Amino acid sequence: MAVVLAAAGVFSSQSVAAAAAGRSAIFGGGPFYQDGQAVIDTLRASGFTTVILWSIHVHTNGDLYYNDTLIVSGGQYVGDSGWPARLRRLKQAPTSVNRIEVSVGAWGTGDWEAIDSLITRDGTGSGTILYRNFLALRNATGADAVNNDDESHYEVDSTVKFARMANAMGYRQFTLAPYTAVSYWQGVTNSLGTLVDRVYLQGYDGGAGNNPASWAQSLGRPIDPGLWSKHGSGCGAGDSPAQVESKMRSWHGSAGIPGGFMWLYDDIKACSSAGTAADYARAINNATSS
Repeated sequence: MAVVLAAAGVFSSQSVAAAAAGRSAIFGGGPFYQDGQAVIDTLRASGFTTVILWSIHVHTNGDLYYNDTLIVSGGQYVGDSGWPARLRRLKQAPTSVNRIEVSVGAWGTGDWEAIDSLITRDGTGSGTILYRNFLALRNATGADAVNNDDESHYEVDSTVKFARMANAMGYRQFTLAPYTAVSYWQGVTNSLGTLVDRVYLQGYDGGAGNNPASWAQSLGRPIDPGLWSKHGSGCGAGDSPAQVESKMRSWHGSAGIPGGFMWLYDDIKACSSAGTAADYARAINNATSS
């Protein structure tokens, strides 16, 4: 494997071509916003095919925050003026990235409760603050999909209305990130059909016991499971790239998984001596190739 000098803007053709071997996604938080062009170049050269911006938080007035930073208000993008241009570079050749998603929700947040309340109050028309703010978010990020990381509210009707609203404004797909509450996710997938094209099943933390095969049967579609990279004190917790490849390869055989994802770029960056983004992408791509 040739050396990749991502920070210098030099890309290995082998690392980019590796993405063709499988399907791999990576969730990331603050570094995707704060680390400038360096993180963009790292991702483009990594081998990951999908970048998921985690997490968008919806406040009760409709304002959108990227983690703790206000980025959309009053139908206008108000975040870092350089971020949209940097994100546009993600899918520009040479790159392994062909898809960007914005993830909404997280453990311990009220994002989907706020969405439900806003839809109940205003509906989903193009003049509503929810519609205008998510349109501004799409225009700023160029996102191909909205990812649903609801971990508390689990209300099918408002989720379906929101997904159809997002699709009407240009988000082509709606993806799911479940770890429990299978009946909720069944209701969403049954209602939305092909609008849901990926299910990123959490295979770590609260979802550590999840079986992609049983979830695939319950939801009637293939599953892209995820694992947590090395993290924590001394980077002793989580999975190494070798462990990720072994687990993904096993699931590819037992559940026919078409791809997988890594949680979390922030931890990969902090524990880079235990495995780089390229190492983890290669592990998933190799394991899920047909």
